Amino acid sequence: MCVGLRSSSPAVLSLTAHIAAYQHGAPWLDALRASLAANMRYIEQALNGAFPTLNWQAPPATYLAWIDIRPLGIDDQKLQHTLIHQEKVAIMPGDTYGAEGRGFVRLNAGCPRLKLEKGVNGLINAIRTVR
Repeated sequence: MCVGLRSSSPAVLSLTAHIAAYQHGAPWLDALRASLAANMRYIEQALNGAFPTLNWQAPPATYLAWIDIRPLGIDDQKLQHTLIHQEKVAIMPGDTYGAEGRGFVRLNAGCPRLKLEKGVNGLINAIRTVR
């Protein structure tokens, strides 16, 4: 029961949406999974093609690509500056999520392919500039 609210039941529209998703959402979910997997393969091929020492591999169950850039020996802050000011791409620095994230960038692969390509190409160009 929801304390302090006038209702203890979910809204009728949310129930209808949940039922529809369970009954008819499998094709959409399958297409989403295929799209995310293809995006991750694209990231893997592009990054490893440009920087074989990265040896980046797609994670098994997320749309977030955590990319370890430490093998490239580049400065995180210079990379971020180049990404934003030169490449016009916003890719989250790993240390945004804590000290353990230093030396990583987090790239969201849950987006349309053209947007992902712009981000990945911007990352590759920025790394080449900073190196």
